[in-house]
Amino acid sequence: MRNKAKNPFVFMTSSSLVTITDRKAYNIKELLEGIKEVSGSSIYHHSHQVYREWQTFGRPPIHDFGYWVGEVIREKGLGERLAAVDPTQYDDIRSFRIRLAEIIEEHLASDPIINQAPLGSQFNFCESTSIILDTGTRAGNLDEFIQALGRITSRSLYYHLFEARIRLHRFDNDFSIWLRDQLEAPEIADAISKLDISVYSLEQLRAHLFIILGKYRGVPPRELVKKVVQLPAEMIELLMDTISYPVRSLNRFFDEKIKSEGLPDLRPKNNNSKGGKK
Repeated sequence: MRNKAKNPFVFMTSSSLVTITDRKAYNIKELLEGIKEVSGSSIYHHSHQVYREWQTFGRPPIHDFGYWVGEVIREKGLGERLAAVDPTQYDDIRSFRIRLAEIIEEHLASDPIINQAPLGSQFNFCESTSIILDTGTRAGNLDEFIQALGRITSRSLYYHLFEARIRLHRFDNDFSIWLRDQLEAPEIADAISKLDISVYSLEQLRAHLFIILGKYRGVPPRELVKKVVQLPAEMIELLMDTISYPVRSLNRFFDEKIKSEGLPDLRPKNNNSKGGKK
């Protein structure tokens, strides 16, 4: 492993500019037409972005297409099939789009009764444009990389672990690519590549990164976290103790601890509007 990278890791972050298109769907036939014809940025907006802040929802992530079909127009069976299509398991938007269309077409082939959306609850197709910003944080070696992971926001984590790979058609997440190419640390890179954003919240992923890096450094993850993460000691303990909780249980656990022990609520607030669920 190299002590110093030829090129430092540049930590970026992203924010989304959301616009509502003229396209609407009032039933699954119109939803299918939209899925086939709207831009890739619209498909991305309604499917992938939920993973950036899903820990605030109190439930596992469900993309807008599955949610709207199952919960709004009450096509429960179809909604469950669509929701089971995990966008994080597809390398590009096109493959994910094709799979959604196939499922709806299979359903329509059975000549089902077509439910209409309640008044005002149509699916509004939106598009999101990512605004990529330099955080000003750099890492030229592994120690600086570890320290930076304790300072960057969850949005920066999301960008490098997930968004850049999908939008820029990269074969792996940014962290693993840099660790392999710049520090010649394939074992660390491979371990990070296995982290699944559909299973863990972003803060749980951050904790897993510290566990992976702590193992490599021979340092217990709690000690590594205490050195680099600017959190109260009791919150560090909670973070490490709940690293593998399902998100529903995790939210209940934090709610109870915050209420009973007067701890600060450091979870991000969900201010996003869901264009597909209006």
